[in-house]
Amino acid sequence: MQKAVLITGASTGIGRHLAHHLAERDHLVYAAVRKEADLAALSSIKNIIPIKLDVTNLEQIETAVTFITRQGAGLYGLVNNAGLGGLGYFTTWSEAEFQQIFDVNVAGPWRMSNAFLDLLLAAQGRIVNIGSQGGTVSKKLYGPYTMTKHALEAYTVALNEELRPFHVHVSIVQPGGIVSNIGANGMPDMVARLRRARPPFADEAQQILASFDNPPAPPDPEAPESETNRKPSSPEIVATAVYHALFADKPKLRYMVGTQWEGDRVINMLIQRLLDANDSPVHNYSRAELVALLDQHLQARNEAAAPSG
Repeated sequence: MQKAVLITGASTGIGRHLAHHLAERDHLVYAAVRKEADLAALSSIKNIIPIKLDVTNLEQIETAVTFITRQGAGLYGLVNNAGLGGLGYFTTWSEAEFQQIFDVNVAGPWRMSNAFLDLLLAAQGRIVNIGSQGGTVSKKLYGPYTMTKHALEAYTVALNEELRPFHVHVSIVQPGGIVSNIGANGMPDMVARLRRARPPFADEAQQILASFDNPPAPPDPEAPESETNRKPSSPEIVATAVYHALFADKPKLRYMVGTQWEGDRVINMLIQRLLDANDSPVHNYSRAELVALLDQHLQARNEAAAPSG
């Protein structure tokens, strides 16, 4: 049965691929974009209805709600994909840049989910937030971006608990490196921030800027993946996870997608956080007790995932 799904940030990358993925499977896709050229490019594709929508523009959001409501097909799914990237030392971000990345990456999904909630409740539908493995890990230069993705994790958990009693499920997909334009789109702003760097960061910033004149070699397919030999994945892995979150009988709360190296990095970070939490006078389980707790949670998850009846 055809279901209507709204995807934000559908002009390029993950959003564009996802729009095609759903449309090819005969679902009705409202593809939200900001530029007239993208509206024209998407308008000729079967099952895709492009709409002009910036997730920071309340007037455009309200117009989109009215338009989709009048179409009469309802709205089963909302995929909050629109987002900004960006690198730079904390001190090099302007107030406007810092506010903008939170406005798009955090407030954007909040605005969209609130605006379309009545339609989603009526359809007993799904909300899927496109997060990042940066919602778990972080490192220098990635601070503001990963802060937004950590916030999106918290938002997803709380929203899912609020809406689950009313049969609306909320999930988050956590990609690693994906082939997209997000890096190229963010390059001018990153360069500007690196040029603003003051001591003690100025020397390292100049080294990074100089490295742009000698871009790294393409990933070596024969060498294992590492921090210096990254191997971004196809957006298809994100589309597959989103499709499951939208249409599976038992959608998951979190979908981590990416390479083995990326997954190992996330799991090791989570183990470090577990050990940090356990290193206190109140919570100080022994190794055996931690293993027993892990076994209990694994058993509970297996039981929850088992087919009913």
